[in-house]
Amino acid sequence: MRQSPRQLQLIRGVGLLDAMIALAILAFGMLAMTRFQARTVAQTTEAQQRLVATQLGDELLSTVIVDVGNAACYTLPQAGACASATAKTRTEAWATRVGTALPGSVSTTSTIDAASGRLTVVINWTGKASTDARRLEAVTDVRP
Repeated sequence: MRQSPRQLQLIRGVGLLDAMIALAILAFGMLAMTRFQARTVAQTTEAQQRLVATQLGDELLSTVIVDVGNAACYTLPQAGACASATAKTRTEAWATRVGTALPGSVSTTSTIDAASGRLTVVINWTGKASTDARRLEAVTDVRP
């Protein structure tokens, strides 16, 4: 069966239209995949920042548990007299590491409740991908 030239032109036009629709669908799909990938990277970055903050908070808590006799020296800002220059230096070095390891404006506090013997470490920072405030609070018992 022979087709007329008019029918051949219609078939070619429909094929071109199908190809353009398929290309548009592919383009939207690729755009959605790109957005999904960007969100995944941002969430991974936030999770990594939380992990770093947790590790740093645990580091100070563990240091105080090992050096319970000088627990008062590990407060930030420094509260009271500190008998150990080494403990004070460790605390200042820790605060510097926290400031360089986390993005944005970072603040650290460390307080001891004398009545309960609990040390509370708080790290505040702003997220890299967003300006939302982030906070880590870790508590441990440091009674001798």
